[in-house]
Amino acid sequence: MRTNRPDKCLDDYDLVIIGGGCSGLSLATAICELAKTPEHVPQTLIIEPRSYYTDDRSWCFWGRKSGMDSKLIVKSWPAWEFSSNSVRHRHRSETDWGYHYVPSIRFYDHAEKILALHPKMTLLTDSCAISISPAASGIEVEVKNGISRTNTKIQKIAARQVVDTRIPDEVDFSRAALKQVFLGFEVKTHKAHQFDDVALVMKDMRVDRMGFLFDYVLPLGRDSFLIELTRFAPEYMPPESLRDGALELVRRVCGDNNYKIIRQESGVIPMGMRDFVKSADPRWIQTGIGVGSARPSTGYAFKRIQQWADQCAKGILFEGQARPFPPDSALLTWMDNIFLRAIRENPSLAPTLFMSLARGVHPDCLLRFLTDIPSKRDLSVIMRSLPKLPLIQSALGEISAGIQSMRGMQAW
Repeated sequence: MRTNRPDKCLDDYDLVIIGGGCSGLSLATAICELAKTPEHVPQTLIIEPRSYYTDDRSWCFWGRKSGMDSKLIVKSWPAWEFSSNSVRHRHRSETDWGYHYVPSIRFYDHAEKILALHPKMTLLTDSCAISISPAASGIEVEVKNGISRTNTKIQKIAARQVVDTRIPDEVDFSRAALKQVFLGFEVKTHKAHQFDDVALVMKDMRVDRMGFLFDYVLPLGRDSFLIELTRFAPEYMPPESLRDGALELVRRVCGDNNYKIIRQESGVIPMGMRDFVKSADPRWIQTGIGVGSARPSTGYAFKRIQQWADQCAKGILFEGQARPFPPDSALLTWMDNIFLRAIRENPSLAPTLFMSLARGVHPDCLLRFLTDIPSKRDLSVIMRSLPKLPLIQSALGEISAGIQSMRGMQAW
């Protein structure tokens, strides 16, 4: 699908979205869908470095099948499983929740089709923003076009508002408590496999000399899987370092069944960033993974991004102002920080923590916690299910770190 991609973009826009990934395209499509008429869509430019989109990743989430998500979901599982040391806990919601899978190419194609229907939406690929300069009359964005070619062009455009989905220069991922590193493959088997229709979201949780790791296995069909190896690492490690382990995992899952690797995906997600950048200029909003779109304790981001995009689009359309990514509640942030500190300081504790949640918490209660909508009673149940001593020690560590941080600020 070819979206509006002119050889020459305008010099003036109501809105410039830097980055046509999940956050940027989610916002652009939300604007199109919420606008009363196509004329109400602001003149928008989306700047994307890629020349074209490929099926480069997957997004999964727990939720109900409704709204935009239902158009994107390719596969849903009514049950999901956690396991460690041959002990398994299988969960199933008593309501209509499921675990859902969205391949990126489905998302990209859907977004491009929507944008193509709106002449005021322009997706400029093979381009990047090289500078942003706020001024009294607006924000000047310097754009480099044709970055994959030798004959690049630079153009200056004016924007009334900018939504920037890039990772801010000031954000240091090394400060994250943990880094979720993963590498995996979509595979197709020669004949039907014997796996149940269950999402194995944290399979065979274990610890080795490098820390905590687990397998992630999604049966996409009777003859296909998404199979990934995931680590929670205290320091950055390249996803390619997991390749041998991921390939061995594929062989274990497929067994004697011949298989073909269809594609690969990998990434590094910061877990528990301490400081997020806040723009001093309300006309320049920063969002995305560098500004808290991923849940600190899980790394899940897709559903959170959709919710932000809906609220930000409403702000742009009905109030004339983009909305930044909302912070998590203080209590939820506190619990996530304690959880991550405990794992960072004692990786061997991680399987116990996750299995305690799987064993001692009702599936719907756990789902509300994982999807950022827990009640006070849910939080109480979560806390009671976890081992007390290591988390108390972690909480004391958080308090001590907070005191030291405050003292440092006062001294400065």
